[in-house]
Amino acid sequence: MLSREADSLFWMGRYLERAEATSRLVDVQYHAALESPLPTHDPKSLYDSILEISGDDLIYKARYGDVAERDLIQFMVFDLDQPNSVVSCVRSARQNGQGVREVISSEMWEALNRAFLELLNWDLDKMLSTSPHEFLVSVRNRCHLFYGLTERTMLIGDAHHFLKTGIFLERADQMARLTDVLVRELTGGDYRLDEDETVDVHGWISCLKSASAFEAFRKTYRGGMTPDDVLAFLVLDWEYPSSIHHAISQVERCLRSLSGSAGRRYANDAERLAGRLHADLSFATVADMHAEGLHEFLERIQERCAEIGTAVTDLYLRH
Repeated sequence: MLSREADSLFWMGRYLERAEATSRLVDVQYHAALESPLPTHDPKSLYDSILEISGDDLIYKARYGDVAERDLIQFMVFDLDQPNSVVSCVRSARQNGQGVREVISSEMWEALNRAFLELLNWDLDKMLSTSPHEFLVSVRNRCHLFYGLTERTMLIGDAHHFLKTGIFLERADQMARLTDVLVRELTGGDYRLDEDETVDVHGWISCLKSASAFEAFRKTYRGGMTPDDVLAFLVLDWEYPSSIHHAISQVERCLRSLSGSAGRRYANDAERLAGRLHADLSFATVADMHAEGLHEFLERIQERCAEIGTAVTDLYLRH
């Protein structure tokens, strides 16, 4: 496979996953700001969280100044000059898809192309005048349709593995960012989770919904909700498809399939980094996370995801 094709597939996966994650985060946090009965849930704080998770808070403040609802949604969803907005990410995924139309299935291309063209028919005023929730859910459903078509219609080979590597690496990074910021907000900034204190159920439900994890969490933990259980589920759970642990395990699996390595040996630096992070998460506990410091633990995961991405680029994508 040409490195140009591998690069397009890898980044197509990352951009589409980023669009899905951003649309879900904006949806949940926007409605939490509208619906929360608690005075501690300041809408501005929730909007600041969206920007911090995206990593674009400084860009926003340089362009718009103070955080306002309309400006935030425009920036995060519709702004074509903002490379991480939903529309920009879908556009970038489509541009990468154009270069590998002979590699992906026609159904995948049609879903990607239609998603972008339909987004061009919307703007901020149209979305706010109808139903922001329905619009953002439709964006997510378009991404999920593409994922489903990938599993149903794409040959399982190198192209498939590069695409899935991008999807799951982005998912792990996004989940680490989301968990880090929202846990800090829910604990008043000190990352301390005192089990004897009253649990802000509404806040932790919003955290789970921001990760599309609420229903799966309730099916796993039927006895109630504690902050440590939420952390264990989002970070360490093996069976939840969007947990950091599961996403990294899939990254390692795809990289091993690309190199053909098996067993206990690794074939390159990308595999080594992914395998080490997978092993660390396999044996980690919530107590270990507390001992290191929740912020430090989650920030280090983001750094290690970036290292894996750099190793993949150096090995496969720069030739």
